[in-house]
Amino acid sequence: MLPALPSTFLACATCMADKGSLVGQAQGFAILFMLGVLAFMFFCAAGIVVSMVRRQRKFATSSISPA
Repeated sequence: MLPALPSTFLACATCMADKGSLVGQAQGFAILFMLGVLAFMFFCAAGIVVSMVRRQRKFATSSISPA
């Protein structure tokens, strides 16, 4: 039954949008905005991990006591 459907039903609006239309441009910018937000979130997560590593190293070197 799936092959009997027209090809316009098989593609999403992003793939089928006209390059010159405002809707197509808005969809393209929405994808870029989403990628920017994801990059920012990954940068924040990496910053948290780096901060934890630095604190762990600082704690490890300061907790060594002479015996």
